[in-house]
Amino acid sequence: MALSTEAKMNILRMILKGEHYRKAVIDQIAEDFLHFTIQFFKDITTAKIEGKKISKDWYKRYFLTGKFPKSETAIYAGLNNKTIHNIYGRTTREVVFEVSSQNYGDLLEKINALISDDDDSLEIQMAIKYNNVSATLSLSETMIVVNTLGVKRSEIRGGAWSGLGKRLELPLMLALAKLYQVPARHYAGKGLTGENREVDFHFLNRAGDQFFCEVKLMGKGNPESADAIIARDTDIFIADTLSNLNKQQLTQRGCKWIELRESNGYRRIYEVFSQLDIPCDDFTGDLNSALDKIIPQVF
Repeated sequence: MALSTEAKMNILRMILKGEHYRKAVIDQIAEDFLHFTIQFFKDITTAKIEGKKISKDWYKRYFLTGKFPKSETAIYAGLNNKTIHNIYGRTTREVVFEVSSQNYGDLLEKINALISDDDDSLEIQMAIKYNNVSATLSLSETMIVVNTLGVKRSEIRGGAWSGLGKRLELPLMLALAKLYQVPARHYAGKGLTGENREVDFHFLNRAGDQFFCEVKLMGKGNPESADAIIARDTDIFIADTLSNLNKQQLTQRGCKWIELRESNGYRRIYEVFSQLDIPCDDFTGDLNSALDKIIPQVF
């Protein structure tokens, strides 16, 4: 599950203010997971009470036979669409439903085998009460539910973190350009270096010289070194955090760098604009007020 626009706007604000934005992502993951869990428990109660009268396997009948979209059906079977695509090369409705049913059967068989082999005779029952109706799950049913919750949290977490930096690169650069009033004709997203490598953003100075930018919202210790960044013919490098070694490497290679996590780190971009003769105006106002206007414009 990808982050909402509101969440990304909040994270961008935190990045520009030099704050730790990862907590905001973690909070969003937790909120999405809890919303899913509550609704899942409500559905379980309905399925258990109504389905038990019709089918012995109430879980399969309710969750895996077409009531829900294919992406949700896969989750309820202990899978996700990405895994199915990686294995089968496609995620058509027919494939997802067939694979989900098969995986659920395999999972249930493994659970029952483990239960029967358990020397300690483990007994666990999950009781869920909703609208004054109570449903009690056996050990095998409880384990199916626990597995589903684990798969769903993993999916939410992956969707939140995957490509987060990529989704924020352009808004970040546009916000910096607008904050320092760089004329629109002096910047653009996505450009090609002389080796036809695509970079995140570029600026043009008064003489028409082009300066390529890269954005990496990485933490210290990230395996991607400054050497790899500079190999792409980068002129300006903007990061959430940089190690001292990264800074030394970038400076030695003549690459301008901005570390946003530094105190007022965003202000270093004005020094870069001035050094490269990129038209701009210094920003000395209230950052929060400015971001209130700018951030909605860049999404």
